[in-house]
Amino acid sequence: MGLCFFSFRKNLKNLFIVHPTTGIKILWTLFKPFISSKMTRKVMYIERLKELEEYLFINQLPIPHRVLEYDKILGQRSKPVDSSLSIANASANFTLVPPRLDTVSMISGVSEDHVDEGQLDPTQQFNVSLQYIKMNNGGKTIPVVVEDTIDYIREFGLYTEGIFRRSVSLKRLRDVQDAYNRGESVDLRDFDDPHLAAALLKSFLRELTEPLLTFELYDDVLSTYNLQGRSKVSAIKELVLTKLPDDNYEILSHLMRFLTEVTLHANQNKMNAANLSVVFGPSLIWSRHQASLSVMGVINAFTQLLITHYETIFIK
Repeated sequence: MGLCFFSFRKNLKNLFIVHPTTGIKILWTLFKPFISSKMTRKVMYIERLKELEEYLFINQLPIPHRVLEYDKILGQRSKPVDSSLSIANASANFTLVPPRLDTVSMISGVSEDHVDEGQLDPTQQFNVSLQYIKMNNGGKTIPVVVEDTIDYIREFGLYTEGIFRRSVSLKRLRDVQDAYNRGESVDLRDFDDPHLAAALLKSFLRELTEPLLTFELYDDVLSTYNLQGRSKVSAIKELVLTKLPDDNYEILSHLMRFLTEVTLHANQNKMNAANLSVVFGPSLIWSRHQASLSVMGVINAFTQLLITHYETIFIK
């Protein structure tokens, strides 16, 4: 039993506690001093299902109906206040944020990913395809949100502890997204918050109508899991170089090069390649259909190799 628990704890990437009660928070506070800091960093409170979208595609999860109903009740009681949901701030006051219309449709299993781009403003940046953005961005491949957020974090956030792990106010995040969608010039320095820039980058990738690694390559990505050592890296390299569309390759390379920079400061920001893969993996590729949680580990492992073997894989 002890060996089984040790194996579980070692392989655990993240533990999400959804709708934590006051009792759970009190117990966690009492037992936290007896738990390793490495383990505590894996635990995250999720007050609303909307927050879980930052890490998983909840419309692909078999969430019990009672949980969905309870989440809606919480949404009706809540008030939008800035909050941070990192376990590092577990003793802080946790706020409840009312659901947006897109949250309700996502929870009910009806995704709004497939929007009619013909009805959108040409300045739209979120919840559209990469092709749409490029077409309305003077043919520039790297989307402005990706460029802005990476440039800002590179200058101001590389030493920020928990970068890409900390949550931000959903209202503030949506306000900045809306500004981008209106075509406004956004200066992230005005917000003085690396975590906001990190959340913008993650949400941009997650809200693409097709993942950066494309639907077509989903099975190919999963098939690399059973390979070992250099053969796995070689297979990933071949996949990325020959099967990924050129624009997607350029954006992915830009992103991975940046993430390798983040890992160089892991002693300060606590974000090594393994931690970054947990954050970014689910936002780089997902299935058209309902996916099993068991594939998350495969996708995260794939993403980790993209980071750790960046120089070998991205040679164009």
